[in-house]
Amino acid sequence: MFFGTDAIGFDLTSSRFPSEPGHFDRFSEPLEEIIEARIWAGLHFRTADVQAHALGEKVAGYMAEHYFQPIGR
Repeated sequence: MFFGTDAIGFDLTSSRFPSEPGHFDRFSEPLEEIIEARIWAGLHFRTADVQAHALGEKVAGYMAEHYFQPIGR
């Protein structure tokens, strides 16, 4: 929402695995990996992560609409 597009590429490097940098073409791509990793680690069921993602988008949308407004209206 902040940049007006999801299509911004970036690289991530982990201090734990510095030889395996990750490249993402969109901001939303790491979230897909995080959801899968939490399921594989046995921390959550897919439904919980998918619902948390939907809730997070609603909260971010509400915040963008109500709090992050231009100054001097």
